[in-house]
Amino acid sequence: MLVPQLLLETLEELRDDDFETLKWYLSMDILEGCKPIPKSRLGKAPRTDTVSRMIESYGEESAVKVTVEILRKMGNINAAEKLKNRYAAPLAAPAAPPAAPVLPPAAPVASPAAPATMSAQHGSVIIAPTVSGSTAGTWNITVNK
Repeated sequence: MLVPQLLLETLEELRDDDFETLKWYLSMDILEGCKPIPKSRLGKAPRTDTVSRMIESYGEESAVKVTVEILRKMGNINAAEKLKNRYAAPLAAPAAPPAAPVLPPAAPVASPAAPATMSAQHGSVIIAPTVSGSTAGTWNITVNK
């Protein structure tokens, strides 16, 4: 996804008062090397113009970083993490599709489980034994009196 579209979607998810708070933060020093955007350039700017001004001022990568930092300062951690992850996702994706189809891994071959013994002595009762390891396969249970 293109950075301007990603930023716009993020800003569109903000309530109006949160959007105004974000614009207020944009007029401050947020990250080193990113000069504040003058309040006169943000004033009553709608979300689309705000995104354009952020990219003009900071460049795409820094605009995302500034937005993530502002969202954190506003206490909107979920939106900050969502933006950060969505921005990083295309970077982690492979540049070209794999040449051969990717097949799901084959099911592991289960080795037979070691026999287990449970016993109750002197009139005791075994209630809900705990089974660890693989629970797949056949179970044989023998009850002796």
